Amino acid sequence: MLKTISFIFKSILIGVVVSSIILLLVPDLRKGSDISWALFSKQKVTQEKLSFNHAVNAAGPAVVNIYSIDSTVSFNRRQPVERISIGSGVIMTESGYILTCQHVIENANSILVGLQDGRRVEAQIIGKDPITDLAVLRINADNLHVIPQQDNPDMRVGDVVLAIGNPYDLGQTITQGIVSRFSQSLLANYFDYIQTDAVLNEGNSGGALVDSNGYLVGINNANYKTLDSRRRVKEVEGVSFAIPYDLAKKVMDEMITNGKVTRGVLGFGGQENPLGDGILVTSVTPSSPAEVSGLHVGDIVVSVDTLAANDLRKTLDFISNTLPGKTMELKVNRNKTLLTIPIVVAELK
Repeated sequence: MLKTISFIFKSILIGVVVSSIILLLVPDLRKGSDISWALFSKQKVTQEKLSFNHAVNAAGPAVVNIYSIDSTVSFNRRQPVERISIGSGVIMTESGYILTCQHVIENANSILVGLQDGRRVEAQIIGKDPITDLAVLRINADNLHVIPQQDNPDMRVGDVVLAIGNPYDLGQTITQGIVSRFSQSLLANYFDYIQTDAVLNEGNSGGALVDSNGYLVGINNANYKTLDSRRRVKEVEGVSFAIPYDLAKKVMDEMITNGKVTRGVLGFGGQENPLGDGILVTSVTPSSPAEVSGLHVGDIVVSVDTLAANDLRKTLDFISNTLPGKTMELKVNRNKTLLTIPIVVAELK
């Protein structure tokens, strides 16, 4: 009798141990009525695929095709020759304001905007900004799809981005990449571009750079070009640029309000002081406010008004955001003597 009880007890114990091991190794068997019998079949269990379809659906309808029509009269023909340039744009508001690049609509006699629902609408130019190469258009149309936007997008190097535009007039095309870096590049002195390896081609300029959720993070502008050994222009793959959303939005708002963007300038160039705090002045523009006020090459700018001048980019941005006509006070270290130099801000053109 004892042997029988011992045998039954050992059998139960072995069964519990084996069952526990099976449940541990096969998690699907612990889901009660949701047991996946595919484990015991020859069918493969596929994982959910990675897709940015939701981001494209959210942002894509707001990215438009831009057709800039330029009529010129050639020397060989009496009739005007019509030339059409292509680009892209982004619907920013329900009232029809569109952001694009200035070079997309440069010298255009008329501009047509192709919406993703098939409509073509004539656009008027609200303003242009050569510093950022941005332009604002407006169309008169209803039921417009506005691109998703959020204040201060938290962009980081390595984040996935999608470039949406109309390359070569093929129709809306999406390319994917990551944020490579935030760079002054060789294209601008007053702000950082978003550098990405998402492919941009002719027609992509003015289109949207969005994050993996479809939020606008930048306006696509250009891909990097260099010269080959024969001095011919060569496009560099994997290096493209976009104007950051917060800057593009600021420029758009000012152009809508004033028709242009007004920036201040003092007329000196510099670098962060390699020997300590401040900005070392390396150049002074002739006839500029800086030269008129007596700023010298070799001076170290310690502060501009209330801003400590330790970061060159922040200092230039601070001056740029100051209205022309205002007098700024520069604290300058010249040969170990601290000077205060008042300078009247001029308009950057």
